[in-house]
Order: sequence, then C-alpha cells, then structure tokens
Amino acid sequence: MIRSDLAEKLSLRMDISKLEADRLILAFCDAIEANLKIDGKVAIQGFGSFVLREYAPRVGKKPVSGEEIEIPARKKAAFRPSKDLLQLINSEREPRIISQVEESPGISASL
Repeated sequence: MIRSDLAEKLSLRMDISKLEADRLILAFCDAIEANLKIDGKVAIQGFGSFVLREYAPRVGKKPVSGEEIEIPARKKAAFRPSKDLLQLINSEREPRIISQVEESPGISASL
C-alpha cells in the first residue's frame, strides 16, 4: 500500500475528500518527524512506536574494491510494533474496524 491508497481508504472511512485525507496523513507524518527530532520516540498505543537509534562511527569496506572507508556516526528511525499489532499479524483474527468516529463532549471530530 502506498500513500495514495492509504488516503483513499481514509477518505472513505471518514467521509472526506482524498485531498483532505492526504493532508491528514502528511500532518501525521510531520508530527512524528518533529517529535522524533525532539524526544527521539513516538508511541501510538495499540500500534507501535517509532524510535531513533544511534550508530557509532565505524570502518567499513567497499564491496567491489575492498578499500576501507570511514562510516560516520548516524541516527536511524526504527519502528517497533506493539504486542497487539504483533498478535494481530500472527493470528487468524480480523483487524478491528472502527465504523464511526464517536464525538466526545467538547471534542470535534473534524481536524
């Protein structure tokens, strides 16, 4: 599934346009990226967490020539699925489906 497929499913589920759904997806991704830069972790209950992993500098070799090269320190984003998500993936049970967004008093369903 690619972003446009996800936007289409989200638009159908929330009864909004595909453009609005795509904007929601981009806003969601931007929020995750920003928080990873600040805190290094974003947790979504029942789904999983995104974490930053730091790698120390090291010496590597070019595969073709065998020449040694210095690989600088870097950070990589990683995803760790929750126990619930792992159980869903490894079982025969169907994924949960939210039929309607329920509004709580004082909270608007539209973004």
